[in-house]
Amino acid sequence: MPKSAKKRKNAKPTEPPATSPQKLSTKYIAAAASFVVIALAVYFLFIFQKGPSDIKVDEEEGEIKDFSEVQLKDRPYVTLTPTVDGAEIIVSIENMGYFDAIEYELTYLADDPTRSGEKIQRGSTGGDINTKDQKYKTSILLGTASRGVRSPDRGVTDGKLSLHLRKDGNEYLSESEWNLFEIGGTKTTIATREEMVKLEIPPTLGKTYWVILSDTVGIPPTFDKEPQTVVTPTFGTFSIAPKFTKPGSLTIEPQNDLTNAQIHLYTQDGKWETKELQAKGRTFSTIVNNFATFVLTSSQ
Repeated sequence: MPKSAKKRKNAKPTEPPATSPQKLSTKYIAAAASFVVIALAVYFLFIFQKGPSDIKVDEEEGEIKDFSEVQLKDRPYVTLTPTVDGAEIIVSIENMGYFDAIEYELTYLADDPTRSGEKIQRGSTGGDINTKDQKYKTSILLGTASRGVRSPDRGVTDGKLSLHLRKDGNEYLSESEWNLFEIGGTKTTIATREEMVKLEIPPTLGKTYWVILSDTVGIPPTFDKEPQTVVTPTFGTFSIAPKFTKPGSLTIEPQNDLTNAQIHLYTQDGKWETKELQAKGRTFSTIVNNFATFVLTSSQ
């Protein structure tokens, strides 16, 4: 056998040349570029070419609707009455049947017991309201309690009542103010923060009492006049103090001009009184003898 043939028979098989790192890098770049091209094609074909009417957007859930959309006759009537020592508030809510559920937050500012001259925010919440009941009533402590010992807050100011009301899947938010005052043996004037309502109380109560002047949110359910004649907001004064032995003076200054204005008092014993009003510009005044809800009406 020729030497050349024998040499070829015993020769090792030739290995394929190794791929260089530069060639591998080129392959990966090409694959990535192809992927980007395909992704862009899908985007332009299926997404970019759709107009606004073709893309469905879910409606935002949990939107809070304007409480002014609720008619006055359907709004709950809320009273806040302080106890004899002013340490608790009796919350009463009537005319709730229009709503499926109601929750509330009662907040206020009080003196900070750890820092002189400073205020802290306090509050309480509630959601155990059955709107099918004729009336909801509960007591809220303005302060803290431990093992039966109460520590009432001092210097209570800037009260706010927030109602979260639900109807047919919609939620409404009502925010109204309340103010706590101590009254007693001297002539006392209480007023809302913007002085829309002002009450001068004669010095005839004999001892110290507490009174709350608050927005009642709605009107008493026994009101027999047309709700559209009511000038809102409606305010009331609530206390366990007795009737005045001498007349007090009520002043109301609504935001708009009124025609044929009348004031209707819903007293705490559940009776209605209609009072004559004296007008001076936009300010109306009358004489009162007890704490009550004041419902101002107008033909305009």
